Amino acid sequence: PPLTPKSISLFCLTLATLITLFWILPGHLLLNFITVDLLSFPVTWIWVGILIVPTLLYHRYLIDRSIQKLRNRSTLKVIGITGSFGKTSTKENLATIISSKFKTLKTEGSKNSPIAIAEILLAKMNDDHEVFVVEMAAYKRGEIAEMSDMVKPQVGIITAINPQHLDLFGSIENTMKAKYELIKSLPKDGIAIFNADNPKTLEMAEWAKNEGRTVWAYTTENRELDRIDLLVKGEDIEVRQMDVRFNIKVGTKKEYAIVKLLGKHQVSNILAAMSGALAVGMSLREITSALRLIVPFKGVMEPIYARNGTLFINDTFNNNPDAAKAAINYLSLYKGKKILVFQPMVELGEYAKPAHEEVGICAGQVCDEIILTNHYFFEAFYDGVKSISKDKKLRVMSSSQAADLIEKTVSKNDAVLFKGKEAENVLRKLHV
Repeated sequence: PPLTPKSISLFCLTLATLITLFWILPGHLLLNFITVDLLSFPVTWIWVGILIVPTLLYHRYLIDRSIQKLRNRSTLKVIGITGSFGKTSTKENLATIISSKFKTLKTEGSKNSPIAIAEILLAKMNDDHEVFVVEMAAYKRGEIAEMSDMVKPQVGIITAINPQHLDLFGSIENTMKAKYELIKSLPKDGIAIFNADNPKTLEMAEWAKNEGRTVWAYTTENRELDRIDLLVKGEDIEVRQMDVRFNIKVGTKKEYAIVKLLGKHQVSNILAAMSGALAVGMSLREITSALRLIVPFKGVMEPIYARNGTLFINDTFNNNPDAAKAAINYLSLYKGKKILVFQPMVELGEYAKPAHEEVGICAGQVCDEIILTNHYFFEAFYDGVKSISKDKKLRVMSSSQAADLIEKTVSKNDAVLFKGKEAENVLRKLHV
């Protein structure tokens, strides 16, 4: 973790307490050492608890300062983005497009909490900024409402809803209600944008329409929606190894786009970003021209070529069932050997086993070799793979073992997909 005043204080206070205990305990030095070692966890836990209060007070101070700074910028346009997945990609795409016309500020990486928003506003926002693009995440209901109250968005984008973090929310319905807090925060003339290809977000679009809100949507499946005020369509999608190409249709207007991102699933995030750019006043022609500026975000379907010509795909930024299946399907474009290095998914609740089985089925259809980074949900993944082919190789390996195997077996025209944060450890050991 990065060094912060809190982490430094925690280390120093804990160390000082343990040293003091070591010298004041009445036993033998060796016995004191063992006792202090056993006490290290509860002592650390106590200091963490004590430091919570000043931490919360300091965070509240920073958040209040950032709110005051924002309120002095009445002309600033704010776009909020949330969803179970696709948030960061949409934010990066949107900020890239909008920055071609407007001075744009965005939240950084996957920093999507109130304090992260406050820190970026205090550190980087100035009087020249015209648009602020805000990614919002939540682990319980009320958190997105808090962030929305901070930044007062005029545009809200819901990317998708799936069982990711189901353990924390308890149900898909709670997830939907938590994400919908962004739409609830919009002003009367605000614009709510939804993914029409996701059943849950399409249902949320109905909620918004029933509330009398302006509702836009985007689709890659040529949907026709009667109650939508504006529909952004991606048609005739052609997926190539190093880009995606498609027609964009908005009403009677049509443009052709080439975007240097990997995989068909990227088109949905691009359309979400285009919708946001339309909402702040960019023309379709301006947006299409700006698409050439988009490049892969680090760790999101990021292509890396090894010296021997093997393609390594770094998709370790995040992991969820829909993204996993989409990334695996992209591998089918390659004629050589296809290897998947996969970290089993967490926080899926009751959906965990069927989700891993579904991803296993997808991997069994596409991949020649499958490596898991740990044993979690191995049986479910195994059942999925073996339902396709009993000859497919599926094994759990350490980072070093996986890297050694890959180095020995891949060559030019082969492709290796690294999915999930633990898979990044394997990629690092390959020294590419």
